[in-house]
Amino acid sequence: MVGGAYEAAFGPSDAHPILAAVILFAGAVLVAAGLFAARRNSPWLAVALVTLGALVVGTIFFWTIVMLIAAIALIVLFVLNARRGSSAAAKPAG
Repeated sequence: MVGGAYEAAFGPSDAHPILAAVILFAGAVLVAAGLFAARRNSPWLAVALVTLGALVVGTIFFWTIVMLIAAIALIVLFVLNARRGSSAAAKPAG
């Protein structure tokens, strides 16, 4: 996260895909380390590593999911507005 904040503030714009790849790789390494810890009878260490890895990877996809939800909400609002407008236009004035 610190690397992402530094990159956003001071880094060139063409380095974002590299940073995303590094974050995804770090999350994968943490999840893999959690799988190995589970094999070595360290269930709580495995839980911690897998959770941390999932959270690290989740930071990349969080904004994608938020924007998808916002896009769906925008579409629904426009459909509702269009339906309300078409039913109001069908009613006779007066």
